[in-house]
Amino acid sequence: MMKKEVILSVNKLQASYGESTILWGTELAVAKGTVTTVMGRNGVGKTTLLKTIMGLVKVKEGEILLGDRNIANLPSHKIARAGIGYVPQGREILPKLSVHENLKLGLEASPDYKAKISEEEIYTLFPILKEFRKRLGGNLSGGQQQQLAIGRALISGPSLLLLDEPTEGIQPSIAIEIGNILRKLVEEKGISVLLVEQKIDFAKHVTDYFYFMDRGKMIKKGDAESFDFNELQDHIAV
Repeated sequence: MMKKEVILSVNKLQASYGESTILWGTELAVAKGTVTTVMGRNGVGKTTLLKTIMGLVKVKEGEILLGDRNIANLPSHKIARAGIGYVPQGREILPKLSVHENLKLGLEASPDYKAKISEEEIYTLFPILKEFRKRLGGNLSGGQQQQLAIGRALISGPSLLLLDEPTEGIQPSIAIEIGNILRKLVEEKGISVLLVEQKIDFAKHVTDYFYFMDRGKMIKKGDAESFDFNELQDHIAV
């Protein structure tokens, strides 16, 4: 992976909630135009890692480089405008706004408040959103809400997309669709993806490079061909 240009580099990262340290010198790199996936049991720090990259959890030590710019502890809106899209666990769409209005909210992450990926292009990726353009976000299924959350993150044209367990609580057919769309974004638009995921089958389908996390540190890494999924399955199942 590292032969490609690195778009995101996390170096010796420490972060905590109050007195509880969650990330203990975490190291990670995301190459341009790839899907990099972090796997591991619940509670090992995967979500905290994404939140720290997005400026939602304070960095105690270490650096987060987007290209050659250290974005550690920048305000979240500045990190978004630097080109990172974020789809949190639980999606966090606004239930009382329509699909169209939710998508427009994504423009706040754009430096000039203009769409870098047009709404029509989002609808091409996610045809169901066009059909339900006027429907309230709260009236969509879990899978449709997930597609809306990804569409909202994409509309500002990020160079890097962070996704926290996008398959959680959605039916397998929609998960496969989302996986295909992620590969399309990477291969056709050169977007880079950092994915946190629990489902090994989904991750294998979309991922170029894997990290396995335990207790706030990366303990294994490798490309999709060489990664030991049997060992990973044993760890996650514990």
